[in-house]
Amino acid sequence: MFGDNPIENGKWKVESLEDLCKIITDGTHQPPKFTTSGIPFLFVSNIAGNKITYETEKYISEQTYAELYKRTPIEIGDLLLSTVGSYGHPAIVENDKKFLFQRHIAYLKPKTDLLDSVYFHGALLSPDAQKQIEEGVRGIAQKTLNLSEIRKIKIPVPPLSLQNSFAAFVQQIDKSKFEIANSLKRLYNKGMLS
Repeated sequence: MFGDNPIENGKWKVESLEDLCKIITDGTHQPPKFTTSGIPFLFVSNIAGNKITYETEKYISEQTYAELYKRTPIEIGDLLLSTVGSYGHPAIVENDKKFLFQRHIAYLKPKTDLLDSVYFHGALLSPDAQKQIEEGVRGIAQKTLNLSEIRKIKIPVPPLSLQNSFAAFVQQIDKSKFEIANSLKRLYNKGMLS
C-alpha cells in the first residue's frame, strides 16, 4: 500500500514517538483503593490480541477516577502499550468507556494532525518497531520497556491521507473477518461443521 521500501528511498520522514505524541506516560504507580464495582482498573493482561479487554476483578470509584484521570486523560484514538512481561503490544482506545490502568501500561496520545491511530497501531506492530522495542527492553528477571525507550522509537510518517486509506483498509479487513467468523459460527450451530 505504501510502495516499495519508502523508508529506504527517503520518501517519508521517520520520526520518534516523542515528536509524534502529545503525551507519553504510564498508569498510576500507587495502587488505588479498589472497590467491588465501579470503573474498571486494567492490568497488562487486559491488553490481549492487541485490543483492550475490560474484564477485571478490580474497580475504582468515580472520585478515584477523577483524581487519576488528570494524569492520563484517555480519549478515543489514544493507544495503550504493554511495557512489562508481555511487552510491546499496542491497543487503541476504541470507545468512551471509563477505565484507568496500572503503571505497566504506557499511555500514548498521538498528535492527530500527524498520526491516524489505526496507522500508529500498525506501525507499532511492524517488524522494525518491534525490533526497536526488543532492543529497548531492560532487566533480566522482569523485562521492562521504559518510557524513555518508548520516546525513542521511530516510525515512518506517510501523509495523513495515506494513513487514513490504510486505516479504512484495515477496518474493512476486520469487518470481513468478523463476518466470516459469524458465518462459520452459524454453520457450526446448524451442524454443518464439526
